Amino acid sequence: MIARLLPLAGILAFIAIVFVWRPWLQARRYGTAGILLFRSGGPAQWLRDGFALVWFGLLLWQAVAVAGHADWFPRRALVDVSTGRILWPIGALLMLAGLALLVAAQLDLGAAWRIGIEEGARSGLVTGGLYRFCRNPIFLAMLAIMVAYALLIPTFLSSVLVVGTYIGVRQQVSAEEGYLARTYGEAYRDYAARVGRFVPGLGKLR
Repeated sequence: MIARLLPLAGILAFIAIVFVWRPWLQARRYGTAGILLFRSGGPAQWLRDGFALVWFGLLLWQAVAVAGHADWFPRRALVDVSTGRILWPIGALLMLAGLALLVAAQLDLGAAWRIGIEEGARSGLVTGGLYRFCRNPIFLAMLAIMVAYALLIPTFLSSVLVVGTYIGVRQQVSAEEGYLARTYGEAYRDYAARVGRFVPGLGKLR
């Protein structure tokens, strides 16, 4: 039963961190919730924001189906029961690690935290904390959480969601890096030339 509930608990924790706790903390400290979905960028950004909402919906729907119906997952699993039991503790540990990284990375952003892109905002270029080691620790946490989700619920839909997450993250990172380069110029380019995009040493800006 715990194995069936963990994916749902993980996704609910993810949503609570990103859309409840962090906006509340941002509003309390800086006077704005920082949520800019469907309020920034052009059609491409609106498409990415829409994809994010559909993505959350599919994650929740599948996790609820697994938690609420004991026979739902076995009929759709891509692995047998014994393999699933091996993957479960790996997925559980990776889910917890991803959530911890998500919290730490969001706190490190301070006043610069946003969901979306706010053109013209100059809340400061963050290069300390986790951002000393990679430029996008929040997105790294999201990818870790998605891989954990796929290990806990190894279905075709989970595989599609992992691939979609990676594509969406790369597109959003590209848009955000463009904004940072426009806003902070040489300071951002120097930082990006020293620090990897997702992991230390890889994806540095040339």
